[in-house]
Amino acid sequence: MLQTYISGEKKEKRCHESVIKLIIWCAPTLILLLIIVFWSGIIPSQSSDLLIVIIALMGLIITRIIFLLRSPKKAATKAALLLVWIVIFVVVGFFGLLLGRTIHHVIKTDAQSRFEADIPHYFLESVSAPIEVGSPKTTEYHTYSRSFSIFYSDSWILSCWYNEEEYTKTVTSIEEHFRFRTEPLGTGYYDENHIEIVDDPQTMIGDELFRMLVPGDGDISDFYKGCFLIMTNDKNHQIAYIAFSDEDLDMIESLEDLINDYCGWKYLQL
Repeated sequence: MLQTYISGEKKEKRCHESVIKLIIWCAPTLILLLIIVFWSGIIPSQSSDLLIVIIALMGLIITRIIFLLRSPKKAATKAALLLVWIVIFVVVGFFGLLLGRTIHHVIKTDAQSRFEADIPHYFLESVSAPIEVGSPKTTEYHTYSRSFSIFYSDSWILSCWYNEEEYTKTVTSIEEHFRFRTEPLGTGYYDENHIEIVDDPQTMIGDELFRMLVPGDGDISDFYKGCFLIMTNDKNHQIAYIAFSDEDLDMIESLEDLINDYCGWKYLQL
């Protein structure tokens, strides 16, 4: 009977140790995945899915290092193995940094003040008039970032919804105070005759009219690097102010492509 009791106690101890090992194996990976999925604001895509796999692999490597530190191996053997796993961790992490990723955050509290505080000052200084949103019913502030290796782009979007009367008043004010670009946009692409393909400086996406502003200094040569757009939607009584920056962008397929893919507008509609 004593032997049965001891055997049961050993089984219980082994079970307890197995649970602890399972927790140690899972905890780093789960923590990293929760951070990347719920806190970072990363948008699902082929590259971000691969990034999640990389994060999971890094979690497993951390777990392996923890078990190695707890192992009874000799100090010299343990140090050599630790060095190998740390090198693997750094290599995997570096590869993860090279992957492209897109991140989107939405803020509904103090949206306008956060928008004006976050965007680079040259945007507010370059537009021909101060941004006056009037008295919207609802406001949302969105940030959208794309990155690939050392290349990245950012957009800051302030969306406002109005009642019909306030919307009409605000749109009238926009027409009176802002200068909209009328010159065609060079896309950076050329046809077979080496003539640059151009696009209109305004576009309709559904019921939404997007128009590009002329900077206060009138210089429209580098609109890819940084531009400011205003969207109006007569159907939903919505106005959006969009600031975009990408120092490395040299070509786009169209203004709609810039708005949807680079400014992240299509993700705001999900």
